[in-house]
Amino acid sequence: MAKPRNILPVAGWAFIFLLLLNCHPHLAYAQASDLSVSGAGQMPAEMTLWQTLKAGGGVMIVIGFLSVVGVAIIIYDLMMLNVNKLAPRRLFDEVMRKIESRDLPAAKTMCLNQNNTIISKIVLAGLERKNPMDDSAREAMENTARVELTNLWQNISYLSDIVAVAPLLGLLGTVLGMIQAFHAVPLQSASLKTTLLAAGISKAMVTTASGLIVAIPALIAYSYFRGQVQQITNMIEIYSTDIIKAVQKR
Repeated sequence: MAKPRNILPVAGWAFIFLLLLNCHPHLAYAQASDLSVSGAGQMPAEMTLWQTLKAGGGVMIVIGFLSVVGVAIIIYDLMMLNVNKLAPRRLFDEVMRKIESRDLPAAKTMCLNQNNTIISKIVLAGLERKNPMDDSAREAMENTARVELTNLWQNISYLSDIVAVAPLLGLLGTVLGMIQAFHAVPLQSASLKTTLLAAGISKAMVTTASGLIVAIPALIAYSYFRGQVQQITNMIEIYSTDIIKAVQKR
């Protein structure tokens, strides 16, 4: 089972770049001019989704990136994390019948034809040894089962990373927005002061909401997939024990 790339280094570099961009001295005034469309010091009567997201500043790009990665991981896991796909009972029963009858070449051929399952990989790890009955074959099958299950847990751990990072980015956007809002206090122009206060508070609220909007579905998906992986883990532990015993039965 292929693993997604680690998203955190990429997100980290993107965040640093966007943070520097977000701290540009002219950005606050650019946002203030956007907010003054319907009159100085007043928010537009209605804002489009794009205008709302834009009000969140540069941090919103990183949150948007995490949301795209999260959706991709969820779709991938929905297609891959299936007990009947990774540990089919029918394949296990057929392989066990071949092994118990000592028809090891037929069992190997069957696993080669369905090598996208964890059961097949475990069986092949043992049968491809010169002597499937020695300790090295047993260790190979145990290691294969351990590696495959570790890959499953590692795969869903990326969702938990998104659950942790997205609200923190939203909180950071909130802090940056409030800093921007308080920087407007010393300004002499009352109309510009009000507009900048509105821009800063808007950024604070939008980034907070966006971080939670990304994190909550990711948390729900993680909880569901964790149950799926736990079920697959339990089945593989049972199957691998039976397979190893059958292969090494003399």
